[in-house]
Amino acid sequence: MMFMKPVLHELPYLENWRWLSRRIRCALDPDEPRLIEHYLTEGRYLVCCTGTSAWTVALTSFRLLLDTACDRALPWHWRCLCLDQAWRPLLELRNLDRHEHNQRWQPFALQLANCVLLPSISYDELMQGLDDE
Repeated sequence: MMFMKPVLHELPYLENWRWLSRRIRCALDPDEPRLIEHYLTEGRYLVCCTGTSAWTVALTSFRLLLDTACDRALPWHWRCLCLDQAWRPLLELRNLDRHEHNQRWQPFALQLANCVLLPSISYDELMQGLDDE
């Protein structure tokens, strides 16, 4: 039974982190910018208090923020906020690589540097796809 303790200890942190990621990715609270800080903090707790890899948490966080920023169906201000915060997990990736003398973080830095946000899809454009009128 000793092998189950880390999983049981990790579960509440992991579930909360995943719930926060869904709230960010789906823009469920687009007027709550502190949600991103809360998500990043929960990721740090996950690394600190469980056996979860710091690289995995940082990379997952980076991808979440960048993917959300590029999702044209989400509100523009939320997308901009996610793009503005993507440097934080990227910095963590760079710091983790520095200890291992790797350059694995550089392709992610290029993705962020080359990210161009297209305008969000307007409400009218979203409604054009519906045939129930």
